[in-house]
Amino acid sequence: MSQLLATIDAPPPAAAAPAGRRPGRRPFPRTRRGRALATAGCVALFLGLPYALLTGPRDLGAYPPRATSPYRLPWVEGKSRLCVQGNRGIVSHRGWEEFAWDFAMPVGSEVRAARGGTVSRVEDSHDGNGLEAPNNLVAVEHGDGTTGWYLHLRKGGSRVRPGRYVERGEAIAESGNVGRSLLPHLHFQVTGKDGNTIPVSFKDVETDEGVPRMFRVYRSGNAAPEDGLEMH
Repeated sequence: MSQLLATIDAPPPAAAAPAGRRPGRRPFPRTRRGRALATAGCVALFLGLPYALLTGPRDLGAYPPRATSPYRLPWVEGKSRLCVQGNRGIVSHRGWEEFAWDFAMPVGSEVRAARGGTVSRVEDSHDGNGLEAPNNLVAVEHGDGTTGWYLHLRKGGSRVRPGRYVERGEAIAESGNVGRSLLPHLHFQVTGKDGNTIPVSFKDVETDEGVPRMFRVYRSGNAAPEDGLEMH
């Protein structure tokens, strides 16, 4: 009798694992779609972790407060642009140029001064792009030892010349795809007296602590001088 009760109370035997599969392990998806989704997930994880950990601002405390920033996004008020690369980016923006941005925009788009100052350098004679291609640019000195740089401008795209004072919001150039450039965009950065880029924020970037981030879209509030914007 005891032997019969033991047989009744015993748990059912575990089902044998199919041939070629280890017990307790989920099989890799058998369908083509399942394998594709699993592979895409692995790739996203592989790329996403470095992106999250190794790009973007190192320390937001090093950036000036957005509320008192003298900078506005360097294009026409009301237009939105995608930030294709931010500070400490994936392709570049490392080392001395860590605090730089790339904003996608069609060739010929109006570039506006992010901050008022005196034009110190202009180059707009080059055309074409590539690793060794020379760049076009406009540089604006702000009067406090810092300089704003606007790069990858179209050939003949400068609207200013050295020595001219420009107000914030004034049209200074037309964007392009010249120099070491993968797509039509505007590269903007601010350098200090030592020539290295410095962290700045934009007053019209109402999110992200005023610091544009990669793969996000931002709307400019950079009104032209004749629109009555207070300049400083």
